[in-house]
Amino acid sequence: MRTPALAVFARKALLFGVVGALLGLGSAACKPKTVGDAEAKHDIAWLADDASAQSVAALGRLADKDPAAVAALDKRAQLDVNAYIAAWEAVTRGAAWGTTFLKTALADPTRSDVAATALPRRDPRLIPFVPDLEGAVVRLSAGRRGSVVAGVLASIGPAAHAHVARRLIDAKTRGAMCDGIALPEASGDAKSLVLSVPPEARDHASCVDFVLTMASTENVVLDWLALSAEPGLITATAKSPLPCARLGLIWSKGLVERAPETHSALTVPLQLSLRRCGTALDPIIADLLEKAPRARGCIMQAIEPYGGELTDLKLTCRAMRGGWVSGESLRIRERADDALAHGCKFVK
Repeated sequence: MRTPALAVFARKALLFGVVGALLGLGSAACKPKTVGDAEAKHDIAWLADDASAQSVAALGRLADKDPAAVAALDKRAQLDVNAYIAAWEAVTRGAAWGTTFLKTALADPTRSDVAATALPRRDPRLIPFVPDLEGAVVRLSAGRRGSVVAGVLASIGPAAHAHVARRLIDAKTRGAMCDGIALPEASGDAKSLVLSVPPEARDHASCVDFVLTMASTENVVLDWLALSAEPGLITATAKSPLPCARLGLIWSKGLVERAPETHSALTVPLQLSLRRCGTALDPIIADLLEKAPRARGCIMQAIEPYGGELTDLKLTCRAMRGGWVSGESLRIRERADDALAHGCKFVK
């Protein structure tokens, strides 16, 4: 039999239990169930814990007026690109925190490439970030990650012209900058810079690959290679998989329009071209021997009189039997005679 004191205690415990349960039910009922509900209730903790893209976007909207939301985004920023997407959306709304957030990230080598992936391309609103993007490329120059940031910089256009040029001239950032320019979103201004900077500013495998990729489809780049490119780049072109028909266009124009004093530096790349694309180049070379006197010296130096590639140069061998040979220098006449007596002898 319970004492009166125990009975009182039991009644109080039961009462407190019921009250606690009711309070718990009330608390659960007050908790947000959706992102929209959490945003409406300004529940930053719930949104931060949920961590979905929609929740992070909601935090970004709350951050326009609440620094606590900015702090929550900052905690996610190391690995979550959605934090930077939210920051860019803030920029588009004119919320100052977005610009500060992105500039801080771009100044941090551990965060800048992730931040850059969230930025748009070819957007005029990127112009205020140009110095920050350039600085990020420099800080990331020890690795390959800088190409993502460089791609954003290369997409901006004339407003970033001087900054892109500096990164091409700097050997430490040249590769990343050319990788960025090679991306589809790069501006025409950035692409043209690769052709207009001094030769040493494109002396990187990424820059060479970019030029050769453009040459496969862009006739203006093909013309530039024919008339203006440095011999080293012409040599790389001769070794590349560039279609032989397009390689032939380089030689048909270059050997006619380049100054004769530059031809000696073209002998090796022409020799390489003849080895790779002899059949395709044969009619071009034969025509140049007959009709372009100032091209003859380079051509005859490039042709190996004892080389097996002469078997692919039937028209060229025939052209070397033409009457023009008698009017050339002794060296050219001797090379033509040697070619006709040896390599061309096997032409059928």
